[in-house]
Amino acid sequence: MKMPKPLVFLLASVCFSMGLYAQSDSATASHRALLYADSLINAFRSNNLDQYLSLSYPGIVQYYGGRQGFREYLHRLRSLQKDLEEYPEKIQLIQITTDSDQEWQCVIRKSREGFVDGKKALIISYLVGQSIDKGKSWKYFDIAYNSVENVAYIMPDISGELAIPQRQVIYEKNIAKGL
Repeated sequence: MKMPKPLVFLLASVCFSMGLYAQSDSATASHRALLYADSLINAFRSNNLDQYLSLSYPGIVQYYGGRQGFREYLHRLRSLQKDLEEYPEKIQLIQITTDSDQEWQCVIRKSREGFVDGKKALIISYLVGQSIDKGKSWKYFDIAYNSVENVAYIMPDISGELAIPQRQVIYEKNIAKGL
């Protein structure tokens, strides 16, 4: 039995638009994830700790003893990174996933040049993000100074699909060799 051409066209259009809608959701969530990660990084760089706290995943704030404990931790981190203005961070979304219509999670790679122990190095670390409103807004925590093993304590509802690499410090002579 042959279907009438208008019905075939209508069915094909609906299926195609549903596929575009799903891609659109992922593209929108990815774009917003990067925007929020950039805002978090800029808040840290400019010492806007209130904004940094508002963009931080609640579990990381709790992990460091609440707002005041986390604020003190951030002050210590900033004192260790005196070259933030000179060497801005570059970000790249390396993974994004969703388990439901509402929640998205992602891993963002941060990289910047800087000095470690007086030697020029490329410092690579990662942000883990979560959105519970269909990818519209994001909360992050930086695992640069935490071990990947601590992620489950900080974010108990982390997706098993996320692959989170460890922080890396690649010294200048190794950068030239491509390591």
